[in-house]
Amino acid sequence: MSRLLLRWPDRRAALRLSVARDPQVAELCEAYEAACVATEYWLRSSAAIAPLRVAEYNDLASAMEQDIIGRLSQ
Repeated sequence: MSRLLLRWPDRRAALRLSVARDPQVAELCEAYEAACVATEYWLRSSAAIAPLRVAEYNDLASAMEQDIIGRLSQ
């Protein structure tokens, strides 16, 4: 959740409240963090597949961000 708190300073209170009330939001935050860590890993990799993996994990992180934002609005 720390990464999202830094990314969305204007949504910090809503995010904290949502994580406390909705276990699915907490799980999405953990999955988001894992996707970001994976992206960082592949960014450092020299493997030929690295650019594809970076794009995949970035897409996953973006999708999770949208899911989380949607849950904050509920």
